[in-house]
Amino acid sequence: MKKWILKENDANISLMAETLKLKPALCHILANRGIRSKNAVIKFLNPLMKFLNPIEEMLGVKGTCEIIKQAIEKGEKICIFGDYDVDGVCSTVILFKTLKSLGADCEYYIPHREKEGYGLNIAAIEDIASRCQIIMAVDNGISAIEEVKRAVELGLTVVIIDHHQTPAQEIDGSWQETLPQAHAIINPKQHACPYPFKEMSAAGIVYRFCKHLYEFFGKPFDIDEEALIFATISTFCDVVDLVDDNRIIAKNGMRLLGQQKVTNIGLDTLIKARNIECDDIDDFAIGFILGPCINASGRLDSAALAVELFLTEDEAEAAHLAERLVMLNEQRKDLCAKHVDDAIASLDIEDLDDIIVLYIPHIHESIAGIVAGRIKEHTGHPTIVFSKAGEVAKGSARSIEAYNIFEEMQKNKDLLDRFGGHKMAAGATLAIENIDILRQRLNHASTLKQEDFVPIISGEKELSLDDITFELASDIDALAPFGKGNREPVFFTKSIFTERIEIIGQSGQTLRFIFRSDNGRKITAIAFKATDKFVSFLQEKYSDEIVEGFASGRHKSLNIKMDLAYNIRINHYKGNASLQLVILDFKHP
Repeated sequence: MKKWILKENDANISLMAETLKLKPALCHILANRGIRSKNAVIKFLNPLMKFLNPIEEMLGVKGTCEIIKQAIEKGEKICIFGDYDVDGVCSTVILFKTLKSLGADCEYYIPHREKEGYGLNIAAIEDIASRCQIIMAVDNGISAIEEVKRAVELGLTVVIIDHHQTPAQEIDGSWQETLPQAHAIINPKQHACPYPFKEMSAAGIVYRFCKHLYEFFGKPFDIDEEALIFATISTFCDVVDLVDDNRIIAKNGMRLLGQQKVTNIGLDTLIKARNIECDDIDDFAIGFILGPCINASGRLDSAALAVELFLTEDEAEAAHLAERLVMLNEQRKDLCAKHVDDAIASLDIEDLDDIIVLYIPHIHESIAGIVAGRIKEHTGHPTIVFSKAGEVAKGSARSIEAYNIFEEMQKNKDLLDRFGGHKMAAGATLAIENIDILRQRLNHASTLKQEDFVPIISGEKELSLDDITFELASDIDALAPFGKGNREPVFFTKSIFTERIEIIGQSGQTLRFIFRSDNGRKITAIAFKATDKFVSFLQEKYSDEIVEGFASGRHKSLNIKMDLAYNIRINHYKGNASLQLVILDFKHP
């Protein structure tokens, strides 16, 4: 059972609407997001590139520009050390293309997930030092204290461009930031960094830096649109907050995609391989169709495949690589489905730990994070899934809003061989015998309450069906793109009557409703994966005859009273536009 909460704010909506010349309902949504001043509203509704925070303010940018300038002048070779997820791939592609176009001698290195694990490692560094003078770690490196130390010992100049939480250690009873001794670090989460926005993806930071680097060299950024699109993909796939700089990057990158300005041969080929039209690319297409294909290469093969796809200029090679990524993603989906079902079946739902820690030796380590995420969604509990990787265990953690998984695991660093991440997600390597100790410690220290595990639906406003108009739907569209930090607005409507209910779709789990308003208006609504839940809903208050009639398809014209939680969208079909509600939850009045 989900908990419905109506957001509250103390804004004077009437005054706000009059001052800003906006509709009250839109003002209500903006106020709920803390966007109230004229300047803040203008920036949010018109997220122009000129509104980005000045990248020169980010600590490390100036020093990194100088290092690259000297490297090009001296003919020194640069190795870009990336990561095997979407953010790492996009960061590597943007930086590699930038350095090459500026005349740098460079290569890239993507660690193998199973053989090497996440981030810088000593063996790779020693190999790179045999042919390169500079190593630039992107989307990793901020926690690599010993690895950076070894790189410097070998004479490498080390640059880190990262966005992960900076590491800390306890000194004299307090936690103090402990950074690698690199020659330059670009990471807005550094305590000393004055850059005001801290939550960008790594590729977002790399994009901003590369554009500034061109200015530093006095050249026009000739790959601006291509780089912005890759930064946009990483912004969605790395699930960073879609506000401030991230919103500006995502909005403008989506605009380019909609205008079919995909100049990258590999990306264009992958889009076509997934049968997506450019004007249909939205947050869902990026996050759930394209992103998983890019990630699949790093999960089941090597993420270098995805980098190669986005760097190739050969259409035949692009077609081959895109087909390979699609195939790997299908394999990944099959693996995930099996492991998620098995893992959930093994849980005692009536007696769960606050923090679920599972050791599944046979699970493919590359999908441990996906399985952890699915278990977290199913149970509402923070979840860590460990797999066996040689003589040690590797794990991925996924958390809930009420629990900072990064901070809590950091308190147990003595148990961990390697560790890094964010508030909502983290990864770690540790001795197998330490898994149970970690589980005990995390649960012993937990202050989570039962209500923290209950999924919450936050509503912007309670509406009547007659309040739902095309104008309101268009205003909501202006708030897109939606995602973490800028969720699609949810509304509640109480005690409304159904006029017709149908089971549709091949799976038989999608419902189509027609509701009627007090004034006789009819509005269509759709509810996905809802048939079984609706049957249970009917069983609570209605006769067996009604329940059986609905389930068999005999009863479609049902007069049922419901409370709804939903999104408002404009449905485009065969050239026609209509209002449509997407139902997220329903209950008895």
